[in-house]
Amino acid sequence: MMHDEYVRQLIARAKDGSIPQREVKEIAQAMSEGRAGRDLYRPLYAVARAGGPAYEPLVASYLIYPEDPEVSALAVQVLTGHWRVGAAYREQILELLGSPEWDGSDDAFMAAVSGAGEILHDGFDAELLRVLLQLAEEGRGEYNDDLMQGFAVEALARALGASRAEVSRLPEGVTRAQWSQGLLKSARDRLYEAGHQL
Repeated sequence: MMHDEYVRQLIARAKDGSIPQREVKEIAQAMSEGRAGRDLYRPLYAVARAGGPAYEPLVASYLIYPEDPEVSALAVQVLTGHWRVGAAYREQILELLGSPEWDGSDDAFMAAVSGAGEILHDGFDAELLRVLLQLAEEGRGEYNDDLMQGFAVEALARALGASRAEVSRLPEGVTRAQWSQGLLKSARDRLYEAGHQL
């Protein structure tokens, strides 16, 4: 079992590059064997950041992690945004886009929305694009839909080829509503074209 002070320092040490590979391997082994304790976010972050894609199977094993949705969200972010291997985990991403009951704060769901945009930025997937478009247009029928729909629109922008900088900065003279409507139309057109290419 890793002691609290050690676990608390893991993120800072991973960021400054002071975790040697031997220690990364020990942390990963402790996680695999269930000896890492209850706070798995920090050890997983440390392994992903300091160990890199060699630990993809371990990180992927936490994609669907009802015990801690923040850990699930971290796994999504690493695999889709950092390592760009999200397409290999599209089934798990689709599952998270379905708003699982265990994800009470929507951590994993929101990471999956963003992750779907990253997957689609790298390659076309009609089902993922359809789900993102539906979320952007219709929401989920909940109180926070405006925020969530805006987030889905930003993911659509990434899906349609926008850079991260372009997503965070509207074109001059264009309102957010105009930008969103243009993206929704482009996404619908892309799905229509794909349907007629089959």
